[in-house]
Amino acid sequence: MQEDLIKNYNVTKEEEQEYLAYHSYRDVLYNLKSGVQQIKDYDLNAYKNSILVCGAMAAFDKRVISFLNKWQSQQQNLFLLSEVTAQYRRYTKEYTNIPFICTPHLLAKEMVVLGMNIPITIKMWQLYKKKKYVKEAVKNFKKRHINIGKGYALVWGYYAYYYISKLIENLQPKKVILWNEFYAFHHIFQGICKERKIPLLYMEFGCLPGTICIEERGQQGESIVAREYKLFSKKEISDREIEKTKNVLRYLKETGMNRNIQPIKKMQNMLLQYYKAGRKTILYLGQNDYESGMYPYTYITKKFHSPIFRTSLDALQYLRLITIKNNWNLIYKPHPIMCALKQSESKITKNIDIITDVDINSAIDFSDLVITILSQGAYISLIRNKPVLMLGYTQLYGKDCTYEAFLKREIEEKIETALEKGFTIVQNHNFIKHTTQILKYYLYDDGVDRKLRFGKDIESNRGKFI
Repeated sequence: MQEDLIKNYNVTKEEEQEYLAYHSYRDVLYNLKSGVQQIKDYDLNAYKNSILVCGAMAAFDKRVISFLNKWQSQQQNLFLLSEVTAQYRRYTKEYTNIPFICTPHLLAKEMVVLGMNIPITIKMWQLYKKKKYVKEAVKNFKKRHINIGKGYALVWGYYAYYYISKLIENLQPKKVILWNEFYAFHHIFQGICKERKIPLLYMEFGCLPGTICIEERGQQGESIVAREYKLFSKKEISDREIEKTKNVLRYLKETGMNRNIQPIKKMQNMLLQYYKAGRKTILYLGQNDYESGMYPYTYITKKFHSPIFRTSLDALQYLRLITIKNNWNLIYKPHPIMCALKQSESKITKNIDIITDVDINSAIDFSDLVITILSQGAYISLIRNKPVLMLGYTQLYGKDCTYEAFLKREIEEKIETALEKGFTIVQNHNFIKHTTQILKYYLYDDGVDRKLRFGKDIESNRGKFI
């Protein structure tokens, strides 16, 4: 993981050394302990009562930093915890106009020393047993990084807890914004904030390309769009706004716009091992189980996210059996984070074509039906007039623009119906209505240069989150 970062970016020798500095568990502990001590020593008095924004945006997408800069120019009260390391500290300083600090190296996003065993102390174990959210975060972290050493995840959770606690004590933010609530570090952040009654907001890329979402209740199935779906569906929109939405959807379809740059390779150029012409083709889109509320599978997961399946692969196995029975083609496009399948899972993927390095738009066009639990690829599918069967709760829940199956016994029948009826006129009408409502009331324009503007303007709504 560290080697990939070094290879892909211009890293100085000093920064490269930071990736390679861990020769024993004592080096790991030194980095984590130093980070906690450093946060104690910071003089943050000038930034108290700020809105604390937490995330690794400087590493994965600088347009989000531009969005925050625009917000800061209006609010002048943001403070950034940049969860990045080494060369990305330079990038944070270069691109952001927001006062910031960076996490210690081993609390930065995706930074982990693999194969390193670390002894656990009694205090670490006690915290793990006492704080449910720490235990859940540790389980998530351990599952996400399957090659970490014994004790590493629990030690990471212990120091993450104390680092966040000391930061909050020092900064005393009036609100905290987390980029993705489900990421293990943020799960601990959220737990601490709720204990201390610090108001929380959640931020992510919006469900439509070109947008960003900031919300209060939670994300995906926890969002107000999903929780209060009946009320949200009644929000007022005009005929003029509907016509504008039609132009937006046409623009998104024609450009193939996506939150991520898509590979050049098209679906029709893929060599499919099991595909048979003349059969109906189902495309199953997986999600990042570790950052979508799927793992660990809890009461909250079942209630707000995935009522049937515990993982992307659980659903894949079930769909595999159904498609074999009905002579349908099944193509699986895993989330990039989930691409590395273990050998023990080889039986699950038998008779399934797995695609990775391919343009998602062409994969959707190639298929007769798209199925997913939580992937926002469902929106891309609807934009491209393709029927969608949802197995989990997202902002699309209850909007009558997709097929829905939230009991296992319903899935096969719903697939048959979707393949027979396709994306109906009524579903299309409801999707246009839903898109109009989320663009008017829910999603922010990300500010990236493009021909057509859509979503709320952060400047016009700057007072909402003060």
